[in-house]
Amino acid sequence: MRGHLLLKLAVAVAAATVVSAGSAGVDAAPTASRSSGEPSPVASLEPGKTNELWRRLVASPRPLPVQAQADCRPLRAVFYAATDFLRLATKLAATPSPCAEYYISVPPLVSDKTLPRPNAASRIRALGPSFHAMAEIHFATWTRWVASTGSSWHTAGVTARERMAAAGYDVTKGDRWVFNELTTAVRRGTGNARANVSEFLRGLYEGDGTRPTRGAVFVIGFGQRSGDVSLYQTNLQNWLADTTFWTDMAAYVSDWTQEVYGDVRSYAVPGVPTSVRRDYLNDYLQHKLVLSGAGPPEIETSRSFLRSAYSPLANAAWERDTGYGWTTVSAELMAAYVSAQVHALRYFSATTGQAQDHWGFAWAPRNATGIPAADFAARTGLVLDRLAAAVRDSGRTPDPADPGNAACGPPGQNLYCMGDLEGAGLAEAWKSFRAWTQPVLAFGTPAQTIPAGAPSAGMSVNLGTSSGLPTTAPTPLAVTLSSTSPQGGFSTSPAGPWASTLSVTIAAGTGTSPVFYYRDTRAGNHVLTASAFGVTNGTQPVTVTPGPVVALRVTPASATVPARASQRFGVTGADAHENAVPVSGAWSVTPRDLGTLSPRAGNATTLTAQRTIGKGTSLVSVATEAGPISARASARVTPGRLRIGSIRYRSRPGAVLVTATATDVAGRPVSRAFVSVAVRRNGRSYLSARATTGAAGRTAYRVPARRGGCFTTLIRRVSASGFAWDGRTPRNSFCRPG
Repeated sequence: MRGHLLLKLAVAVAAATVVSAGSAGVDAAPTASRSSGEPSPVASLEPGKTNELWRRLVASPRPLPVQAQADCRPLRAVFYAATDFLRLATKLAATPSPCAEYYISVPPLVSDKTLPRPNAASRIRALGPSFHAMAEIHFATWTRWVASTGSSWHTAGVTARERMAAAGYDVTKGDRWVFNELTTAVRRGTGNARANVSEFLRGLYEGDGTRPTRGAVFVIGFGQRSGDVSLYQTNLQNWLADTTFWTDMAAYVSDWTQEVYGDVRSYAVPGVPTSVRRDYLNDYLQHKLVLSGAGPPEIETSRSFLRSAYSPLANAAWERDTGYGWTTVSAELMAAYVSAQVHALRYFSATTGQAQDHWGFAWAPRNATGIPAADFAARTGLVLDRLAAAVRDSGRTPDPADPGNAACGPPGQNLYCMGDLEGAGLAEAWKSFRAWTQPVLAFGTPAQTIPAGAPSAGMSVNLGTSSGLPTTAPTPLAVTLSSTSPQGGFSTSPAGPWASTLSVTIAAGTGTSPVFYYRDTRAGNHVLTASAFGVTNGTQPVTVTPGPVVALRVTPASATVPARASQRFGVTGADAHENAVPVSGAWSVTPRDLGTLSPRAGNATTLTAQRTIGKGTSLVSVATEAGPISARASARVTPGRLRIGSIRYRSRPGAVLVTATATDVAGRPVSRAFVSVAVRRNGRSYLSARATTGAAGRTAYRVPARRGGCFTTLIRRVSASGFAWDGRTPRNSFCRPG
């Protein structure tokens, strides 16, 4: 075909003009990893060419992208680069879409994958305001880090953000983190897998707390040609019903990047037109979003999140026979496959009413057939050039009836999206994701608020279709009830006994379970889950309120307060199950001259110590239905620090007046302080005096001075109730002319 001839010609020309690698500023060509057979990550397979192109692009910056053009669809493009990341970014920047934001992942260091690769983010950012670097957070390595250090998953996320910053990633300039990758254990809900990941992502989102930043998550895929997808679809449907997990994802994640690494053998089917290939591609590329759209009301949390965050990660990895679908084909056919995927992605976004396109590609070149390095670099460059051009051209809509078809070339010509492969066949299995394939459990009684330790009103669960209509179980259906609260329990009787899980059976031919009850001793908001094999889980929130106050706790339990300083005391109540209960009480202090309290009623007060040194108590009393209860904290007032803030001189007839001012650490005057001084004249002892400070903290000494001279004053002793002098004399001097 004409497209194949053009592509072959381009490869031949590129191979004939390849120059040797080795330019400064980018990595050298890759070497194979002994452990996995994968090439070690490098910035470029063509360092010299990439560096030259990068310099030209940086030297001539492009204007800011126009996000809303009549003939250009906005795109948020997320790319995974196992290697060759700088060449990928530079090729995309050389042929950019004016309406696209490009996010490029950068692999971590091979020697320690908890360390983001330094000096890479700035090179990607330099390509323009539409280019952003993503630090790959390698989950398997961080899992080992958590196990070896004993740290929490949240700490792991915070630490990863710290290391990102140290490596030069700047979230204020658009850089992001990308979690690679979410495992099948999370999809299946094995053990604590979902809770652990949520905590890790919370740490990545929060960082040190100054710049909370949402990032991307790469989600492990399922092979396009796997055959039976029924169990996979069942696991997805149950996962989409986990409201707690998807609430966390909406808070921490901006790009839910599903790995949909398609297989060329399910695309290049002889005799099948482009439009049919396009639709079969979307059955696979968009299967999770399509499935969530067909789901019941119970999955609205996950559906709403996926509508904004779902980002299919299509396949540009060449040459691959495993791990990334199957792409062991010619570079020409691979380029056609990339173009076709871009067409399909654009078409789906436009025809389903999405305001912004949201997708990307995996780039993981591997010389599986062992062709010469220069030839391999040229052929992968051809695929990259086609990817960049397809992304750019497909943003325009010259044919409203087939949005995105400009990825295939000028309208009606289809230069790039065709190509046949003997033995290829379309994958039919993914059409099943257009419908929710299993019944749905739902709580048939309203959500409740119950006191801690008290049983709920009777509850039940119903069986329905995905559209919300009631249905019946053809055979007895065992339903397991559980709670997110470790103190929660279920029973078939309001009197118990209580168990953390309970099995109830929906009888054959019926659609409602027997009545059951829930009790919890931990106050808070919890989620109840009803699950059964082959049925979508049902969830319902429950609010547990604290019981009556039976005890009080004052914090701190004891405090040492310098004279005139302040200490805040707070009070909380506790019910019989040790749940915290907000309370307000009346405060008092014993002895009364220990200090003053303000306010004298409420859930907290501040004790301001007076100048009485000694011990006392701060007491709070709270009225309850059973009578008043009280709690106390001990307070010890210690001497405050006193200092002489200044020594000043004034000349008087026949005398010099020396004024010393005593203050506390806050600069407030200290009255009734006994201050003893020694005055020197011209360096010799001249006068000793003592006096007591007044309300303003000042005391004055009259020094006879019939003749001139230079005077200095030394503070010898200070004593004051409630205070200890710091022993210092401020610098001072005064000279009076003779």
